[in-house]
Amino acid sequence: MADLEECLKDLRGENWRNIANSMIYIRCPDKLEVLRKAGFEVVGRNDGVLALCFVDHLKGVCFYVIAAAHIGQDRVFVSKENKSSQLVFPIGELGGCLYLNQDFIDADLSHYYSYVDEIMKEFEKDYEEAVDLRKILELDDFRDPQFPDNIEVLLLAKGLEQEKVWIRATQFGLNCIYGILLDEPQQDFGVHKDDLIDLMLIERDGKMCTVHAVKDEG
Repeated sequence: MADLEECLKDLRGENWRNIANSMIYIRCPDKLEVLRKAGFEVVGRNDGVLALCFVDHLKGVCFYVIAAAHIGQDRVFVSKENKSSQLVFPIGELGGCLYLNQDFIDADLSHYYSYVDEIMKEFEKDYEEAVDLRKILELDDFRDPQFPDNIEVLLLAKGLEQEKVWIRATQFGLNCIYGILLDEPQQDFGVHKDDLIDLMLIERDGKMCTVHAVKDEG
């Protein structure tokens, strides 16, 4: 029988792919007052939450609170859920917390499946292509770990130093990907913050990189 205390892991060091679209227990006692104010049932031993981990296109890795919870002996005890409260914690607010992934939660999670499906549909309905872009594993080395839709890109142009910027990937193009430029380049590449630009994954100097090459108008 597993000692769940020994199975707890640091949320900061976890790859988002290992927990996205799954329900996990997060030990976060400092958030319980937030739950109470949001109308959740919080009982004496509760010291954390059962939450759905998902990727929000704008806010990055987030946790949708389903219910208060705690570890007791060899299982996770879950209090009554509150479906009327949309309480979401971005990972930046929980980065120092410990968690258990879904495999260790010995509770009947099927009770929440239809509820979770509705949550996911609500958060993904306007970002179908961005969701599909997350399936491209080759881009993982260039993703922001806390904001997986944000991709580091190298701007290239004749006569200018190469420059790294971030884009938020939004859609597929013809042999490329498009995204919103999140930084204002330090040099005059002819593109600006909030512009929609393309990027390509190419091999350069013996290694893969993501680039936006500005066309030479001369």
